[in-house]
Amino acid sequence: MSTLAFIILYISVNQSTSSPNLIFIAVGVLLIALGNYFKVIQPNYFIGIKTPWTMENKEVWKLTHILAGKLWIIGGLLIVLGSLTIDKSVFIYIFIGTLAIITLVPVIYSYIKFKELKVQV
Repeated sequence: MSTLAFIILYISVNQSTSSPNLIFIAVGVLLIALGNYFKVIQPNYFIGIKTPWTMENKEVWKLTHILAGKLWIIGGLLIVLGSLTIDKSVFIYIFIGTLAIITLVPVIYSYIKFKELKVQV
């Protein structure tokens, strides 16, 4: 996060947007690191996918974070590789789409798992 903040400050101070790829790469690396960490996060109120369903059920929390971790790692890799190979004008749409998918899919998944586990009980 600090590296990303320094890159943004550097670009702002120097009025330079010649390489927005640095920001995309930093975001991708951050997503990979967080995705790798998601599988070991215990339920808490500070970090993670905090929906009403994950906060209420530890099993839903665990399953949601395992899925989210995989998605965030794949999304981070896609962002890093895409920023290096795809034209910037097209890549911004891929970037936004990737972020939307890795954000919405775990939330929807957590709701579905919560409902499944609630029916079993």
